[in-house]
Amino acid sequence: MAETLKLTIEEVPAVAGKVNVHIEKEQATVRVDFGATQDPRFFERFLKGRPAVYAPHVMSRICGVCSVVHLTCSIEAVEKALGVEPKPEVKALRELAKGFENVQNNFVHVLMALPDYTGDGNVVQFSKSHPQLFARMMDINRRILEAYRRICGRFIHTPSLGVASHGKPITKSELEYVGREMARVSKELYELAGSLAEIWKPIAQGFEDPAPTYCVLKPPREEFPMFSNELAFSDGFVVSAERYGEVIEERKLPHSNAKIALYRGKPFYVGSRARMQAYFTLLASEARELIKTLGVDFSNPFDNVKAQYVEVAYLSGLLAEKSLELASRIRSGVAFFHEGTVPEKSGEGVGLATAPRGVLIHHYRVRDGKLEYANVITPTVMNARHIEVAGEALVSWALSKGIDEARVKDLVAALVRAYDPCLPCAVH
Repeated sequence: MAETLKLTIEEVPAVAGKVNVHIEKEQATVRVDFGATQDPRFFERFLKGRPAVYAPHVMSRICGVCSVVHLTCSIEAVEKALGVEPKPEVKALRELAKGFENVQNNFVHVLMALPDYTGDGNVVQFSKSHPQLFARMMDINRRILEAYRRICGRFIHTPSLGVASHGKPITKSELEYVGREMARVSKELYELAGSLAEIWKPIAQGFEDPAPTYCVLKPPREEFPMFSNELAFSDGFVVSAERYGEVIEERKLPHSNAKIALYRGKPFYVGSRARMQAYFTLLASEARELIKTLGVDFSNPFDNVKAQYVEVAYLSGLLAEKSLELASRIRSGVAFFHEGTVPEKSGEGVGLATAPRGVLIHHYRVRDGKLEYANVITPTVMNARHIEVAGEALVSWALSKGIDEARVKDLVAALVRAYDPCLPCAVH
C-alpha cells in the first residue's frame, strides 16, 4: 500500500454543478475533501422582508433540476407559518407533483450514472453500446415529463403550484390518462430491470459504508411519504419538524462553499438507499422482488443508484394509483383549486419534503405576512460529510486491494456520482 498519495479531481463530471475532490494519504491517515466550488447565492438572506407567499416561487430558483421540491417544501413551510390549511385535493395534487419529480429526476440520474457500472466512459458511449436500451429509457423519460405537464404544466419552476392553491385547471380525463400512462411506465420499468441486471456490474464489491446512519421522513400514513411532520433516523430516533435543530447541526468548512450537516455530531446519509431500507415493508411485492433482481447491496454506497431505480419503478405505480383515485373524486369535467387572499399573519413553519436526493428542510419565521427568517438544509449538505468519510474508507479499501492510483481516482469520482449531489442546492 502506498505510504503517501495526493490526488485531485477537478470538477467531477456528470453531477449537477461544480465540485472538486481532494484526496490525501499520509501513512495510515486518509483525508478526502468534498468541496463545492460554486459561489454562494444567499437565497435565505435576500428573501428577508418580502411577502412570505413569494418565497416558494423564489426558492424554486435554487435549482432548475429539482425545482419542484424546493417549491413544494417552501409552500408547506409558509402554510404552517400562516396557519393555512389547503383543500385535500390541493394536497393530493401537490403530492403528485412531488412524486413525479422524484421519478423523473432519479430516472435521469440512473441513466447518467449507468456508464460507471457498465464500463462505458460516458452516456454518449453508453447510447452507442446499448442503443435500444438507451432509446427506451429516453422514451420513458419523455412520457414521465408529459404526465407531469398534464397535471401541473411547466416542469421547471412550475408556476401553477402555490400557497393553498393549484392554479392549473384539472380535468378528469387528464388524470385518467396520467394514471393509465404511469401504470404502463411502471410495468416497463420492471420489465427493463432484467436487461439492466445483465449489464449492471457491481463497483467495489465488498466495500461497506463506514457510517451507516441514515435519515428519512417518518411516514404520516402507511405509505411512501412526500411530506411529513417528523424526521426518522435509522437508530430509531424520531424528531418533530420544529425540533430538527436539536439533532441536525450545520457547519461551515474552509474547503467548500457549502455547509455540511451532522446528526448528533456524526455523519449520516439521505436519499434512495436510505428510503428503500426504511420503507421496505411499505413497498409493493414487485419492488421488493426488484431489489433482489438488481442485487441491491444497501451496505454499499455505490448501490444508491440501484435503489434509485427501484424507487422509480415503485413510485411510478403509486402515482398511477393516486392519479386514478383523484380522478374518481372529480365529478365534473374540470376542477379548479385556488384560494383567495392568504392572511398576513405571524408564525413559524418547518416544511419537510422527500427530495430526489434525500430529505429537504425549509424553515421560516413570518411577521405580519413578511419573511423574517429562513433556513434551508438540502440533501447534498446532509450527504456532504458522509461522502468524505465514505471516500476516505474507499481509498483505504482500494489501496489495500492493490488498486492503482488512476483507478482509485475513478472510484472516488464514481462514489460522488452515486450520491447524485446537487451543488446549486448546496450553495443556495
